[in-house]
Amino acid sequence: MMDETTRYMKILSDSLDKKIEILKLLLQMNEQQLQIVENGMNQDEFDGILSEKQEQIDLIEKLDTGFDTIYAKVKREITLNPSGHKEEIVLMQEQISLLTDLSVKLKASEARNKRAIEQQLIVMRRNNQTVRKSIDAANVYYRNMTNTQVVDAQIVDYSTK
Repeated sequence: MMDETTRYMKILSDSLDKKIEILKLLLQMNEQQLQIVENGMNQDEFDGILSEKQEQIDLIEKLDTGFDTIYAKVKREITLNPSGHKEEIVLMQEQISLLTDLSVKLKASEARNKRAIEQQLIVMRRNNQTVRKSIDAANVYYRNMTNTQVVDAQIVDYSTK
């Protein structure tokens, strides 16, 4: 059981490493997303980043599910014999600590991006309202001009007969 447990512990550690890399990638994507928002919100680029982020989040969910499954197989052995797996346990504790730090940074980054997106949407709405008002004013002017009845020039005879 010792060799099998050691192999499972290695799999768990590898899973945590992959999750760390994904969280780092998500942080980079958040920075890219913020740049897109700050540079005028290119919708295609923004949607592309969202799609990539969703793929990474789906991968994290798969890693979590796999981690839970593998951990269930070694939990009893680790609990009964923690000293036999001390190195692996310490390594995974460090990895989990790093994951926690990255998760906090990611949440803060997501909150910052949300505020930036909300601000950009407010600006876009204002711009749209200004454009609509200009179009409405032009339409009113056009209607007024087309409804104006032009009176042909008339000759007035002021001579006294």
